[in-house]
Amino acid sequence: MMATRQLLGVARSRAVGSASLGLRRTMATVSDSALDKKVKQNNWEEGNFINYKKMSENLAIVRSRLNRPLAYAEKILYSHLDDPHGQEIERGVSYLRLRPDRVACQDATAQMAILQFMSAGMPSVANPTTVHCDHLIEAQQGGEKDLARAVGINKEVYDFLASACAKYNIGFWKPGSGIIHQILLENYAFPGGLLIGTDSHTPNAGGLGMAAIGVGGADAVDVMANLPWELKAPKVIGVKLTGSLSGWTSPKDIILKVAGILTVKGGTGAIVEYFGPGVDSLSATGMGTICNMGAEIGATTSLFPFNDRMYDYLKATKRTEIGDFARSYAKELRQDDGAEYDQLIEINLSELEPHINGPFTPDLATPISKFAEAAKANNWPDEVKVGLIGSCTNSSYEDMSRAASIARDALNHGIKSKALFTVTPGSEQIRATIARDGQLQTFEEFGGVVLANACGPCIGQWDRQDVKKGEANTIISSYNRNFTGRNDGNPATHSFVTSPDLVVAMSIAGSLSFNPLTDTLKDKDGKDFKLSPPTGNGLPERGYDPGQDTYQAPPKDRAAVNVQVSPTSDRLQLLSPFNAWDGKDATDMPILIKAQGKTTTDHISMAGPWLKYRGHLDNISNNMLIGAINAANGEANKIKNFTTGEWDAVPAVARDYKAKGIRWVVIGDWNYGEGSSREHAALEPRHLGGLAIITRSFARIHETNLKKQGMLPLTFSDPADYDRINPDDKVDILCTELAVGKPITLRVKPANGEAFEIPLSHTFNEAQIEWFKNGSALNTMAKKAKN
Repeated sequence: MMATRQLLGVARSRAVGSASLGLRRTMATVSDSALDKKVKQNNWEEGNFINYKKMSENLAIVRSRLNRPLAYAEKILYSHLDDPHGQEIERGVSYLRLRPDRVACQDATAQMAILQFMSAGMPSVANPTTVHCDHLIEAQQGGEKDLARAVGINKEVYDFLASACAKYNIGFWKPGSGIIHQILLENYAFPGGLLIGTDSHTPNAGGLGMAAIGVGGADAVDVMANLPWELKAPKVIGVKLTGSLSGWTSPKDIILKVAGILTVKGGTGAIVEYFGPGVDSLSATGMGTICNMGAEIGATTSLFPFNDRMYDYLKATKRTEIGDFARSYAKELRQDDGAEYDQLIEINLSELEPHINGPFTPDLATPISKFAEAAKANNWPDEVKVGLIGSCTNSSYEDMSRAASIARDALNHGIKSKALFTVTPGSEQIRATIARDGQLQTFEEFGGVVLANACGPCIGQWDRQDVKKGEANTIISSYNRNFTGRNDGNPATHSFVTSPDLVVAMSIAGSLSFNPLTDTLKDKDGKDFKLSPPTGNGLPERGYDPGQDTYQAPPKDRAAVNVQVSPTSDRLQLLSPFNAWDGKDATDMPILIKAQGKTTTDHISMAGPWLKYRGHLDNISNNMLIGAINAANGEANKIKNFTTGEWDAVPAVARDYKAKGIRWVVIGDWNYGEGSSREHAALEPRHLGGLAIITRSFARIHETNLKKQGMLPLTFSDPADYDRINPDDKVDILCTELAVGKPITLRVKPANGEAFEIPLSHTFNEAQIEWFKNGSALNTMAKKAKN
């Protein structure tokens, strides 16, 4: 039995942390002079420095107030408080007003973020910001051809982003640069920093000890416009690691195991903080993998304490000065001895098995020793059709080296991949380095197709041709998310996530029932052999090859730059402000749809081909809730229009209601809005006339996104009340009751029967109530700017 312990309630850590001896020597009190250095945040920007001194001063203020040991997550957040003297601080209760060090946007979400920023009327972003082109490149034939096609198809979007970045002093990473999270780890992440990014997997930067948090574009606009960013003070879940990884077990297996323990909603409202002696056996990029996939348990972010493995990575990526500076501040770059956790999980890495999670959800965790049995019992299609490695989660040099060692072992025995096999390098730097060092050639010999340095199949940007839609089949990837239809748009595809190591092994066997730890394969001569456990360096011995230069710095003279938006474009649309609240209760509203079961942001606003409309609110609204299952009939995208009695698509009915001046609500199930950070899932219902989303519970980012757009995210005070509402009921919401900490009344009017009232809960604070009253957070910002 594996030694994994989960202790609920408040738990006190019993370890100093993962600091190695090289760092323990720096734990004396930091002198002011050591923190007075001017150390740049990165090698691309002038004038943006790491301010450990300010962080240290803020922490000292908070320590004097709280008088208790602090978790590392708390140290980062509290050291970035806008008002450390007056800020109320209670985990899970207080709303923290924070000053992040940076903002990062990927191209799909950057469009709407920049369009919103433009409407604020400022000449430049107030905080360091970058945009990364990674989401709009479809995987089809291979890297070079796919990139060239994407540049042609998306030219007006890329031109808009490039010109807007130049105009507003934003760093721009061109198509082909790589995936946002890898670029951030390689260039911008630093220990103790606070970053917000418009993508749910932003926590990847936790691999360098940074609190990197996924947000919607409206949150990013706040920070770009120099407003404090608001976050409900997270609880802290501690994960103590002991032992060390070996053989077929990889860092990915840690988060696959944790996902199985906590489930897709177990981390909601919490930061997951790893510590303990086992941390030192992990590479910085391995820690990044774990933090990246922490998004799948709903965690606000995930973190590792600063250690020598991070220092080595900073040095390898030409940031030694940052590593040295972090060593001088190292005592605050880990949890205090005796720090308390709201929940504690303990994992012995020496006993951890490789895991495979799925299908259809990233928290269905199965150890490899039991996987073949589970596949047979559940009748999962045994043939592995496609194996996919890479993505933002697993495309480090270490990942690629280990995967290539397995592929080379197979080639040495005269066999290749039975399954189709794809490789997605996470960045141009990784692609160039593995091309130089031979791993890329190994993958091609193995039968692999090397895709563009972009998200590709991980987010549904995959022109898959090997199976027909509706055909049951199995794919296995090193990605992070595997909701129904996410990768290829086929709801019958059984998608499993695991380490790159197991992806390669199972692609060779072509079977879900293969266990490389125990099973043999046939070589070219028909003889049995076992694959050797993977091997590979965490960092390239000859250093990284940066590859092609794909960065556009903002010009020194930005006054003459014009932002390119065509008024006739079907890809880009300038925004108009939403209407303010009329000050009245909302009555006789229809339920647009009562969503049943899992309703992720993919169900609410699909990705894939819809990504092309991310800069055009009206056009992308045609995908609103088309994946949600209607409780009235068990079908997707088929709801009844109460004014006509006819059944139609969800967006069509919403548009008809809007044209007739009828506001509407959505009823949702548990953890509504889990998954991506995409704010379009909140913008679309607002644009098409929705007033409120009423659910059993919300995923954190989506709830905030709804508030930002002037919607009412409300939850049943008693979750069982979800079952009392029928899809054809009418409802009143007593909006005039909206007040901090008080329930709001929902009056339900059944088609047949007497009206009854249900209490609804909410998490609005005073500032957020102003967003609702003014019509949106952006309207509130503009109103304050005028006063």
